[in-house]
Amino acid sequence: MSLRGFIYLHQDESLIGMVRQNRSPKGLFDPYYVPEKLLHRNRELDEIKGIYRDSYEEDYGVNCLVHGITGVGMTVFSRYFLTKLTPHHFDAHTVYVDARRKDVLEIVAELNDKIHRETNTPITVAFDLDVLWMQFKRMAASATKKTVFVVDGIDETNEEIYSKLAHLSKEIRASTIGVLNSHDYRLLTKGHATKVAYDFEIPLDTYTQSQLYEIVRQRVEDTFPLGLTEEVVRYITDCVIEFDAGKPRTSVEALKALWPMASTGQEVTSDAVRAATSNITTAAQDMDYMDTIDTISMNDFMTLLVLESLAQHLMTYKTETYIDRKTLNELVMIKCEELGVRFVPEDIEKSLQTMIFQSIVFESGYSRNLLYLIAPPEILYDASLGLRRELSRRK
Repeated sequence: MSLRGFIYLHQDESLIGMVRQNRSPKGLFDPYYVPEKLLHRNRELDEIKGIYRDSYEEDYGVNCLVHGITGVGMTVFSRYFLTKLTPHHFDAHTVYVDARRKDVLEIVAELNDKIHRETNTPITVAFDLDVLWMQFKRMAASATKKTVFVVDGIDETNEEIYSKLAHLSKEIRASTIGVLNSHDYRLLTKGHATKVAYDFEIPLDTYTQSQLYEIVRQRVEDTFPLGLTEEVVRYITDCVIEFDAGKPRTSVEALKALWPMASTGQEVTSDAVRAATSNITTAAQDMDYMDTIDTISMNDFMTLLVLESLAQHLMTYKTETYIDRKTLNELVMIKCEELGVRFVPEDIEKSLQTMIFQSIVFESGYSRNLLYLIAPPEILYDASLGLRRELSRRK
């Protein structure tokens, strides 16, 4: 394995296998993990920081709604602002409440408890919603510093509580961030209760291929003592972009599956990486490869030969998840010579395009030159070899 095959925290590290100090799996298994630096959200962070700075300096409350598709990083965005930026830029109390899978009473009780801890104000134990809310309102209003509240996981079952908090923030000159927990966030943002509650929105877009790669690499550097190869990180990113809209949460799930093996120094093979990403590629995995290959290779000897060569290479070299077009051409040429078949490079490309269209072979988003499989190579190899031999007998 070459030195370039490893991801290091510092470029001048020179010892392969060096165990990185202070690396923790917290970045994989803690749902509230916040990285030291939030990548590729500078525009959104600058926007929200500027608005909250104005509200802080001019002493008025402001309410923001953060939304996007599930898994795009709404929680980490809001928590990064609350835990990293707010302490450095504003002298304010910070309260974070995760409202997911909680009823209204639980949400208000948690708000009450956390503002009590921030302000060190005595409270009376209560289990009545109205009593809890009045107690919370009194403590929030009497705080000696401004407060930034984050309510994560707003949906149609609890948006009324965020609306009440947002209205209260105007009275007491606090600020809020509401994080929507809904695929149909447009419905909530247009709903009467929520719409009148917030002053501006921060929509979070999905990441590009290169951006997601850097995020996955950052998470690997933060959590894996021995790192992972560039090829593994690239493969995970390719799968997430291809099948799940470039969401960081999906890539973290794949890394979690690799953690037990990688953390003990075992070699992370291509088979392990495919298994780790199997949940991402479920839809493609469910297809009947035998029938598909049989259909597209009908009377097409070269397609079967190309697939056989590609799968055999990935079977043989277990640490490789990609094969480049040049290597594939050379392998097919050797097989053509062995079988006495005319070698035509253009036919290889035609066969590849057919299999790419049918989602049997995939091109990397980093380079069309890199090809990969999501199905076990053994299955594709056996299928293509068997059908090729059958086609030879029929001819």
